[in-house]
This record gives sequence, structure tokens and C-alpha cells, in this order.
Amino acid sequence: MENKKPMKVIIVGGAIAGLTLAHSLKRANIDYEVIDAYPIASPVGASIAIFQNGCMVLDQLGLYQDLRSLVHPLKTMNIRLSSGKLLVGPPAGALLEQRFGYTICLLPRQRLIQLLYDHLEDKSKVHAGHGKRVIRVDHSVDGVEVFTEDGSSYSGDIVVGCDGIHSSVRSEMWRHAELSQPGKLRADRSTFVSEFSCLFGIAEAVPGLPPGQSNIVVGKAVSFLTFIGLNGDVYFFLYMRMSERHQWPDSPRFSQEQGESLANAHMGANITEDVTFGDIWMKRKTFTLLPMEEGVLQDWHWGRFAVLGDAAHKMTVNLGQGGNGAIESAAALANALNEANLCRRGDHVSQEEIEMALSNYQKFRRPRLTSIARASYELTRIQALEGIKPWLFFSRVFFDKTFLADLSTEQFRGTVLLNYIRRPIRLDNSLWLQGDNASFAKSPSFQMVACVVLVLAISWALRK
Repeated sequence: MENKKPMKVIIVGGAIAGLTLAHSLKRANIDYEVIDAYPIASPVGASIAIFQNGCMVLDQLGLYQDLRSLVHPLKTMNIRLSSGKLLVGPPAGALLEQRFGYTICLLPRQRLIQLLYDHLEDKSKVHAGHGKRVIRVDHSVDGVEVFTEDGSSYSGDIVVGCDGIHSSVRSEMWRHAELSQPGKLRADRSTFVSEFSCLFGIAEAVPGLPPGQSNIVVGKAVSFLTFIGLNGDVYFFLYMRMSERHQWPDSPRFSQEQGESLANAHMGANITEDVTFGDIWMKRKTFTLLPMEEGVLQDWHWGRFAVLGDAAHKMTVNLGQGGNGAIESAAALANALNEANLCRRGDHVSQEEIEMALSNYQKFRRPRLTSIARASYELTRIQALEGIKPWLFFSRVFFDKTFLADLSTEQFRGTVLLNYIRRPIRLDNSLWLQGDNASFAKSPSFQMVACVVLVLAISWALRK
């Protein structure tokens, strides 16, 4: 390896996905540059929950302890009716922490991105802010060159789009694929659709909402979620089914006035029996109204292009796995590139070797991601009380206080870890089992739950 030219990755997007990938590549001795059109950790008013699967990867990168110091642990997940009445309040967060050794970390998204950035050793590799919007990517059998608005260019072996649902890298990947192989990736252009919108934000502490608690409030077409974090800050979400289905790129764009109008229409909605959404809204610090696109691309790569995070797999926020999924995908891609870098035959990594690595990344990662995206899809509609599934689901939660933790355990058992860094010590004595990469969908426990739900559904149908 001493005489071989270092592999270099151009990462477009300097948020959670891109910076996690940067840390992962650094640990594999792979060179990188990060480009972002906006300043790093721009305040957008969003929050994020890092669950056990995300924590595991961040722990491998030496970031978990600092992350843990920024949060109040989530212990209880309350499920409430639209009246605010408590249906059930299982200690799912506490159980998951006992099983895996990690707390569920709730914090402003901006703060997590700042943490990731602060821990980068060489910040000269990050190019962000005015003029750094990507306008073109040139692609050849020898490498890629990425051009930005200010006239700069960045060359590498691979370009990775970590730049969100409106990814410029994905658009360039599609453009080059269409020129070389007409129709090859065309079907993916209609992948992303949105049926629900989400008004989310952060509010100051509200009496009656203690730290370490979450409240899921179910309701017909409209539902709510609140997390109460450090210092009592309230991270709130209002989900609503839109009047029509939208296909990307024609997703609606909402104004601040539309967000305020939606909030005002639901001021009297109960979050608990004693707290209304209006109580939270009156203490808001930030808010944003966005459509929730859903979809998983069939093709996450072409040539020397790859995409990950929302650029490849977008899901509703109800399950809280968008950011965690991006962290896992960054680990999966880093694993594939590390193997290609170690096993390459020549001084320069060939396009054939790159394509094989990216194919392995997709084959390994996509099945698990697809099952989790489907779970998020279902949960969104369960919270909106659509069909019979909500009643079957909530009945199971009511009678089995560990049900939510058990489902999450199955999901987290298949977490993608960096395979060239030691597994975190805290997992050695936990209930952790690496298992199958798609164990969430294939595990006996999950299948047993599915069978129970099916039997209940049949029984209900026979009584009609």
C-alpha cells in the first residue's frame, strides 16, 4: 500500500450523513473532501433522535460520550388518545438502554452536526457556505471532478451525494447514466412521493411535560409527537395527511404563514390531559412545515457516483430512523470502500473496482433499509388511525408493556457497524446479537408478532 495513490472521496453534503462518512473514511485511511452549499451546522430549527443503532456507530468513532453529555435520556414513551388520556406508557427507552447500553439521545440537529464537525481533525477538508453549491460533476473512467458556483473544482475517485432529498449529486448521476445508458436509472425519478406533512420545531420548557418523556398522540388524519429533552426543551411534531398525493420533484413548498395557520387550527388539541398543543406553540423557538417524502431508490450508485441518506432513502419522521439510517448507510459505504481500497490491484483504484464496491454497498444495505422504511410508512398511518392496524397495534402495546422495546430490539440487532473498527465494548455484555443484516424483518420475534396480528385481524373480520 506504501506506493499506491490514496483513494479519495468527494462528499457533497456536510450534515449528519456526510460528516459521519468523513469520520468513517478517516479511520480507514481514505482521503476525502466535504462540500456543502450552506455553512456547517446552520440553524434550521430541527431536532433529531439518535437511537441505539446510530449510537453504536458514533461510539465506534469515539463520539458517543460527548453526544451523551448533551442530552437528557429518554425513558418513557407514552401513547395517548386525542383527548390526551394516557393509553399506555411503557418504559421502552429505559428498557432499550438496559439492553444495549445506550440511551436514546434527543437534541437539536444543529448541535449534533456541530459535534461531528468539531471532532474532525483536519477542518481544511471541509468547504462550506457561500459559493459552494455544486453545479456540475464531470465523470470519466479515471475519476470525478466536482464544480461549485464559485469556480472551484474538487477531484477524486468517487463522489458521494449526502445532500438530501433534492440532491444535486443524484441529479448528476442520473444525467450521466442517461447519456451513457439511456433508461438505466429512469424509473428511480418517480420513487419519492409525499402524502403527509409535518410541522416540527423546538419550544421552551412547558409545565406538565417533564424531561425524559415522549408523548405520541394518535388522531384521525392528524397526530402529534413530543419529546422532552435537556432543560425541558420540547421537540414537537404535528403530522397531517395532505389533501392529495405529491410526487417529487413537485412536492409542495410551505411558507411560514402556512405553518402558523396549521398550528393555529390545532391550538386546542390535547398533548396530555393538562397540556394542549397551544401551550407548546406559545413557547416555540423555531418551527418549519415540510412534506414528508417517502421512497427508497432501486439504484444507489452508477459509475463513480453513490448516494446515501435522504438522497437514496427517504422516510417519514415518525419512526425517527432517517438520521440513524443515514449513519448506518455511511458505515456500510465506508466498509465497502475500505475493502476496495485494501484489495485494489493497481496504483489507482479502477472503475471496475469502484463499481464492485458500490454494488456491494447497495446489496448489503438496501434490504435492511427497505424494511425499516416500510415500518416507518406503517407507523405514520397507524398514528393517523387509518384502517384496522392501529387498533391491533395499540391492543398489543396495551397488553404487552415490552412490545415496543422488543420491536426496537429486533430492529437494532441488525445494525451496520464499521467492520474495520472494534465493536464497542459496551455491547459485549448486552443482549446485542449481530444476526442477519435484515433481522428486523426476518427475526422469529418479528414473525411471531406478524402472525399474532394476522390472527387478530382474521378474528375481527369473522365477527363482522
